[in-house]
Amino acid sequence: MTEVIKGFFFDLDGTLVNTHEANFRAYRQAIREVVGKKASDELKERIKRGESSSKFIPSLVEDISAEQVLEIQKKKKQLYPEHLGESQLNEFLSSFLRQMSEHHVTALVTTAKRESAEAVLKVHGLKDFFDFCIFGEDVEATKPHPEAYRKALKRAQLSSSEVIAFEDSESGMRAATQAGIQTIQIRSFYEA
Repeated sequence: MTEVIKGFFFDLDGTLVNTHEANFRAYRQAIREVVGKKASDELKERIKRGESSSKFIPSLVEDISAEQVLEIQKKKKQLYPEHLGESQLNEFLSSFLRQMSEHHVTALVTTAKRESAEAVLKVHGLKDFFDFCIFGEDVEATKPHPEAYRKALKRAQLSSSEVIAFEDSESGMRAATQAGIQTIQIRSFYEA
């Protein structure tokens, strides 16, 4: 027997809004300001993969301390709103969100920090279309761990078979599928 779909869960970065360029520019500027080094082009690829900055910063910047990583993350958070003009709304998926929000449970499930994610939602007028949001601060383990999706299922009071998730990254796809959620990968939204 097929379950009726009652909820839609959306990732933010690279799925609903292409924030890769804004993230890249903010991280690149933060790295330059904190340690005086230029980030390699690999930075953009690591952001697109949905990796945690706690992992990619130390691997991309040689001889960096844990304190400097935290300083870069803090500086990036400050700089990010200045670069949101570089973000691009996924018009098709945002239209779908608007339509589905009237009769389904809709949730944002992102590893992005609350402040950054809310800035993106505000710029693109999306906040009012979600019943609730799960942000990076709301979980102990980030994607690809399924914790964020499990929390969203619990909060929505839905079973995994009643939900469809939209994700762009492999780590996000793994997180949703490990939570038992049917997942649609947004591939064509990447920059060339």
